[in-house]
Amino acid sequence: MVEPGRRTKLLRDLEMDFVPDYDAQNMPSADKRAAYALEHIAFRVSRIEQSLAKIAAAIETALVKP
Repeated sequence: MVEPGRRTKLLRDLEMDFVPDYDAQNMPSADKRAAYALEHIAFRVSRIEQSLAKIAAAIETALVKP
């Protein structure tokens, strides 16, 4: 289980636009950069899925009403 303070920090970090975590003087490995980017992509896709689920539920509700 993630602590509430840590969860809040993780969500805040993931909600920020993706900016690679390196500079020209201190380049981390390509694997680290790829993993970091994939974390952001997965987070964004999850948010899109949640939004689409809400939209689908609203459409289904609208279609069921006579």
